[in-house]
Amino acid sequence: MSINKERTFNAFEIRDTNSHNGNTVYNGNFIIKTIIVENDLNEEITLQCQASANADFSKCFNVGSPFNVNANKSVYQTCETYFPYFRMVGECENAPTTGDLTIIILGVN
Repeated sequence: MSINKERTFNAFEIRDTNSHNGNTVYNGNFIIKTIIVENDLNEEITLQCQASANADFSKCFNVGSPFNVNANKSVYQTCETYFPYFRMVGECENAPTTGDLTIIILGVN
């Protein structure tokens, strides 16, 4: 069994209500993914997982439904849908004034 660990957001400070795209994560042969969200922002964030057959995210798919993570909380989600490239998209309804966002995608084959 192999494990891959990549960050799509790495201590990213959000101070607005815009949509923010995380870094693209190459999934390779990793089938099962655990998405670890460390929301240290002082506002709730809505996250959506997106995937692509190639690194071109102008042609991507939403995977699953958006989910909310409360302010100053850590949560995880699992995903068994396979695409070679993943990223997370985050948006806050109210602009945070403190904190940052870290999202780690762990892949297992």
